Amino acid sequence: MSRQAAVGLAVAVAAISWGGPLARLVDAAPLAVATWRMVLAAAMAVPVAILVGRPWPAGPARRASLLAGLFLGLHFGLWIPSLWLTTVSASVVLVTTAPLWVLLASPRVLGVPIRPRSLVSFAVALAGVVVIAGGDFLVSPRALVGDLLALGGALAAAGYLLVGKRLRAQVALLPYLAVVYVVAAAALVVATVALGVELLPRSAAAWPVLAALAAGPTLIGHSLLNWALKYFEAFKVNLVVLLEPVLASLLAWLVLREAPPLHVLPGAALVLAALALEYGALEGWRKWRGRAARGGDSPC
Repeated sequence: MSRQAAVGLAVAVAAISWGGPLARLVDAAPLAVATWRMVLAAAMAVPVAILVGRPWPAGPARRASLLAGLFLGLHFGLWIPSLWLTTVSASVVLVTTAPLWVLLASPRVLGVPIRPRSLVSFAVALAGVVVIAGGDFLVSPRALVGDLLALGGALAAAGYLLVGKRLRAQVALLPYLAVVYVVAAAALVVATVALGVELLPRSAAAWPVLAALAAGPTLIGHSLLNWALKYFEAFKVNLVVLLEPVLASLLAWLVLREAPPLHVLPGAALVLAALALEYGALEGWRKWRGRAARGGDSPC
């Protein structure tokens, strides 16, 4: 993995980890928060895509872009309301099960076989995110609804990323994202109006937070994740996203005073171990130790 790609993925995960805590700071109906997040993101992305002057998706690529936009709108429309029904940690953990669905669908959708090491790394990472939220799953109908919404958001996110992976070699990134964000915003506006949800925030203080939500987690975070799909398998990109529960739990603690589970540190260690396993860091370490033992390298 190149250093540039590693930095891009790190920035993406840091950006998207703000999504849950920032959304909870907005004084508005949860579905309205999802809607304004995508409306503002689309308003920022379209002018940039026009200025860049790259070709816009056409033909089958345009239809696939529309599908990706619907998946993204569904993802936010399900996941963001879940943040009001269960804890941020539980919601983020469940929505980041998207790698499981991507992994299961990759052989049929992307033609990418499932390797034994990927199964092991995914199992370790999934164990980590379950440990992180171990104390957050509340036994109540309200929390159960939130959990189901977050799981639905995970399925929609998997569909969005699978479509994006198939398209990234065919379309320019910025025009593709502009189309996706516009479609997601339009779908959420229609859903908000159809369900009779109050669209406007209840206070003017919500607008700066909504703008930050659109610019950071969406424009920076999701855009960089889509950029990374050109270089890595969809499952690997999703595996890195499993760091989001670690960061989101800490941010919820700092910003919302919502204490993360006591098991956050061992859970984070499991996630990081899974990343090391998947990306070959342990193999690289063993090779370096082998060269050093033969006198080929020096630690000084």
